[in-house]
Amino acid sequence: MKKVWKGFAAAVSAAAIAATGFIGATSAYAAPVGTGTITLTGTVAQDQYQGYRLLNVTGVNGTSVAYEVNDKYEAILKTALNLTGDNVTDKEIIDGIKNLGAGNFTGAGDSATNGGDSSTIRPFAAKVMAAITAVNTDDDDTNNIDPDLSKTASGASLAFTDVPRGYYLFNQTVNGKPTNITDSSFIVNSALEGNVNIAVKNGTVTLEKKLQDNDTNGDKNNGLTDWIDGADYNIGDSVPFQLKGTLPANLLSFKTFKYIFHDTLSAGLTFNNDVKVFASNNGTETEITDNFTVTPGTNGFTVSIDDLLTLNTEQNPTLITKDTIIYVRYSAELNTSAQIGSAGNPNEAWLEFSNNGNHDGTGNTGETPKDKVTVFTYQVDVEKTFDVGVPKDDDLPKFTLYKKNAAGAYVEYTNDKEDSAEKTVTKVEQADGTFKYTINWAGLDAGEYKLVETHVPGGYNKADDVLFTITADHDINSDDPQLNSLSAGNGFNGDKDNGSVATSIQNTSGSQLPSTGGMGTTVLYAAGAAIVLIAGIGLAVALRRRQA
Repeated sequence: MKKVWKGFAAAVSAAAIAATGFIGATSAYAAPVGTGTITLTGTVAQDQYQGYRLLNVTGVNGTSVAYEVNDKYEAILKTALNLTGDNVTDKEIIDGIKNLGAGNFTGAGDSATNGGDSSTIRPFAAKVMAAITAVNTDDDDTNNIDPDLSKTASGASLAFTDVPRGYYLFNQTVNGKPTNITDSSFIVNSALEGNVNIAVKNGTVTLEKKLQDNDTNGDKNNGLTDWIDGADYNIGDSVPFQLKGTLPANLLSFKTFKYIFHDTLSAGLTFNNDVKVFASNNGTETEITDNFTVTPGTNGFTVSIDDLLTLNTEQNPTLITKDTIIYVRYSAELNTSAQIGSAGNPNEAWLEFSNNGNHDGTGNTGETPKDKVTVFTYQVDVEKTFDVGVPKDDDLPKFTLYKKNAAGAYVEYTNDKEDSAEKTVTKVEQADGTFKYTINWAGLDAGEYKLVETHVPGGYNKADDVLFTITADHDINSDDPQLNSLSAGNGFNGDKDNGSVATSIQNTSGSQLPSTGGMGTTVLYAAGAAIVLIAGIGLAVALRRRQA
């Protein structure tokens, strides 16, 4: 091809500032042209990049650079630049690239490290790469276009050494960490003199799952409005949850951006189908619920939008930026299938998102790691004992459970599992043939409680009221929240594994009743004899004194 001298290295260098990775370099002069090193920074292990030398550099003199079109990309460059005809020259192709300009940015940023993107150069690079891909997937593999450079990163940088001078297109073909890093946007680099460093244009997407506790009574280290990882509730309570999703630094490198929240519920949680979605910018929230589709499933739900970027309108062009936080808030009821104790009732969530800005966003997606929160609930177990004998089966004791409310008053406690605050002691035969008398309430939150015997069996005295406080120590900031300890004080034993606080309450027998016969008569006879004897002695003493 005919060599063309074009002094547009400075323009290419300016365009390079855009986050698509257009990076140029100039030198005072160089003869001969020689080779250089291109280093991609910001990579992770197993990232793979391939490079295509679109233009060859045949000479450099100050800011003037001699380019020629690489023959194997000539047809592709013509198409990408909308150049038609059989007599398109190298000059027209090179001028076409120069005329893409360097100042038309999308507003995502102004450098490779903060999300900048060129609104003209990125589409050009995308067209070139799409054409190369189309050729390579054609049935006639004799026309395949192999990359001029290909290398896999082992860490935070990737160096291509002894690189011939040229104008390169780099494409990421393997993402070493697709779980929360988007693929890099296309990188175009004019390799002139010296070493060139290019910050890859990827971005990180994160998902954070949290919930709120309902009170601080009996809980440790958290307040009412804290978003935390572990909480405890009564069965039947609604538990508030929040999903927090971030967006990648190269968001505006995407033509479309799919964004899907996945949330799974354990059997002990029932989705209330009350999702609200918000876009938060600098702490100001805008509700965008109507733009998302909520799809309930058998064990959870999804909250999705095919293209998050469509929310940017003429009226609000910056509603969604790389710095926007997307919140999903909803509630779920702790139901009667809830697990009691340390197993808890977990809830996991993760984000699915477009992770290849070099495509239209509808195909390649990545997923963040799952984030888990857990809801705990407890029970109280009471063993009923009797100091003498046992009551009749139709006259067993009854107890009523009370819980202290926010006003400080004890009120009868019920939940969806325990529909009555008053329960009758249950008689259970043991393996050795003896009987055990028990009573329990399940699905309790931490808090202050009172047990009152409200039916006393005949022959026994009423047991004293029992006051106790269920106190739970569970993780509130953890990837896998655990129940660390459970107690209730006042003679209760706490077992965190089965979520139980247990005690024993005894009924004592009543006072002896008066009777006739038996020992009662004997005692009376003995007392009477003693009185007669004393009287006789007194009479004898009196007679002797008189005689004297």
